[in-house]
Amino acid sequence: MMVWMRLVQTPCVVITMLTLVWLVGLSGGATPTPLLNAQGTPLPPLNPTEVRRGKAIYQVHCASCHGANAEGAPNWQKRDAEGNFPPPPHDDSGHTWHHPDRVLFEIIRDGFADPLRPGAPKRMPPFGDKLSDADMRAVVAFFKSLWSAEHRAFQWEATLQDGTLYRQGHSVFGEGLQIKPKTS
Repeated sequence: MMVWMRLVQTPCVVITMLTLVWLVGLSGGATPTPLLNAQGTPLPPLNPTEVRRGKAIYQVHCASCHGANAEGAPNWQKRDAEGNFPPPPHDDSGHTWHHPDRVLFEIIRDGFADPLRPGAPKRMPPFGDKLSDADMRAVVAFFKSLWSAEHRAFQWEATLQDGTLYRQGHSVFGEGLQIKPKTS
């Protein structure tokens, strides 16, 4: 047993073992490794049909402000003459991926006003009366398809840590996650 442990710790054996694992993966003999966050929790896969649907909904309802490719308005990081920020991008260059699913869903549903300016008018209108919950979830799925693996992992961790999500037993934003209904 001790000889095996010493053998496994030698660089040549470790490199050989890693090479074999890599070759098996290339040969198609291994199951693909799921995308994981820092804690090893697998990211839920994106449903291509839902992503396409979300993109189509985005093009109709969001692209006029946030850009056809979710690139955001020009100079989105600079306040305008009224002190407001223009619509941000939803791709990797923006900050959408910093927010958990619940927050993204609620912003789409309820609209958005600058949280640092109490009483400020909503800069983004609410879409809860125009889009179904499934439509809004599809738009969020489309956003996720624009992010790097690293940003998806960060966002999924934020979603998992968000205390307002609870288990429902069916898929919403990931296996079994559901958004709590709006309370007035």
